[in-house]
Amino acid sequence: MRGVDCRWVRRDPGGGAGDLLDRVLAARGLAAPEERAAYLDPTSAMLHPAELLPGVEAAADRILAAVKAKERIAVYGDYDCDGVTSTAILMRVLRGIDPDVEVESYLPHRLKEGYGLNAAALESLRDRGVGLAITVDCGVTAVAEAERCREIGLGLIITDHHHVAAGALPRAEAIVHPGLPGSAYPWPILSGSAVAYKLARHLVAVHEGSDAVSERMKPLLRDALCLAGLGVIADLVPLVGENRRIAAKSLRLMRGCTLPGVAAMLLECVRKGESVDSETVGYRIGPRLNASGRLGHAQESLDLLLTGDQQEARKLAASLTAVNSKRQQVARDVEREACAAAEAAGMTGPDHRMIVLSNEAWHPGVVGLVCSKLVDRYARPTVLLGSTDAGVLRGSARSIDGYSIYDALQACRAHLRDFGGHAMAAGMSIDASRFESARTALLDHAAAHLAPSDLVRTLTIDTEASLREMTMPAVESLQRMQPFGRGNENPLVLLRDVRVESSGTMGARSAHLELRLKLGSARSNETLRAPWFGHGALEKDFPRGVHVDAVVEPKISFWRGKNVELIIRDLHRC
Repeated sequence: MRGVDCRWVRRDPGGGAGDLLDRVLAARGLAAPEERAAYLDPTSAMLHPAELLPGVEAAADRILAAVKAKERIAVYGDYDCDGVTSTAILMRVLRGIDPDVEVESYLPHRLKEGYGLNAAALESLRDRGVGLAITVDCGVTAVAEAERCREIGLGLIITDHHHVAAGALPRAEAIVHPGLPGSAYPWPILSGSAVAYKLARHLVAVHEGSDAVSERMKPLLRDALCLAGLGVIADLVPLVGENRRIAAKSLRLMRGCTLPGVAAMLLECVRKGESVDSETVGYRIGPRLNASGRLGHAQESLDLLLTGDQQEARKLAASLTAVNSKRQQVARDVEREACAAAEAAGMTGPDHRMIVLSNEAWHPGVVGLVCSKLVDRYARPTVLLGSTDAGVLRGSARSIDGYSIYDALQACRAHLRDFGGHAMAAGMSIDASRFESARTALLDHAAAHLAPSDLVRTLTIDTEASLREMTMPAVESLQRMQPFGRGNENPLVLLRDVRVESSGTMGARSAHLELRLKLGSARSNETLRAPWFGHGALEKDFPRGVHVDAVVEPKISFWRGKNVELIIRDLHRC
């Protein structure tokens, strides 16, 4: 069946049996009681032993030797939430191991330096007396930069999780990465923050000579686990396997986190009575921590996670909220212009498999966010580039399931200055003079590897249900499937033949559709609120009295009290 926006696919064509939660779990292949129990309680599952992580033992030995020798250490991070949390994890744990350790951070400027290691920064660190640089969330492709470290006598340890390029690895003293060639690590797709946490946990164990953590270090590692979960959720790695365990443990600990920065961010982001879940992190905390790095420098976000002063933390959290509001406006402007440009160029039609656009006025710090919006809207891979330097375009790419944007960039690397990332998201820079050739190469690659049928948005429905089942206990039971994210999406339910009892719009410029739904044959006047975000223009298509099949995401809303709310994902008029 097709709705207004998407093709509908059922996980459970037979409908299944049992209550709502039972049917959703069965649709997702969780049939055995022990499988369901483990899935529904990810916080009880142990994390994989840190010593299984490739390179972690060599890295720990070298770092602890540097601490003992009073060697100056720099943690070289990244400007996004994953990189900032990774940096904070290692810095806090190193200071916990030795309060007198000389450790500093280095976060590259997104617009001036771009992603990853750069030789000038490494040389500056060495000139300031740094003897050992530890990368987090970057470095696994930095072959030339690693050679420069060897030339200037700067020790280098790389911790990363990004795609490992074919060919030689950087010559570092250790590379900590779950997906290195030949790795036997049970879960190779971690976030950068998870890798940093694993290394930090192993550092503490080796330092203390035991896996049994001392009372002094326990709070430090609990807080580090909170930060690791923030990075896992914000970086959009699949929330399955060990990632899901880390995220779930982090969310459980979040309210008790002793870091003033986390407490201040919760005050900014969480309404009274709300729980802290993956959406809190993904849509409120994560964007705020990302905001400073998108529009300027990420140091303010790192300062928030490192400060021990509650008053300073509240000021920084408020400042990041303001920066994020500005970022939202910049992104809205770029999105509007990019959509218009894509449609004018015919890139949203059947003859194009990818959107590739550039505009020197677009802020490179927000184009990745806008890429995601265009992928959702047009169901095709998207590359958008802006510029801050004369003659150089910097941008981001996002993809659809089944098409690796990293492989596409790799195939077109002759037209690029540099690039990095993974299958679903990447960044790159291109000489402005080569943009047209790069665009042609990318469009040709997409045309060769994608069919028109790949460019249709699909909704995967877990189960069919009746409106009567959308009770508070039933919807609350679905929340046991948290944390939700890539690979463990929010449950979607098909409601057949429901009546639109009222229809209106809400939001600025009436952007959103707001329906009240009831069973078509029901005599009761009870209805449920069902907003459809971004679809206010369809108010006349779904007036009061029509009957619809609806794909909805059942939620608990805290707007005007605690209520069941049905987030519409698509509609089909009966």
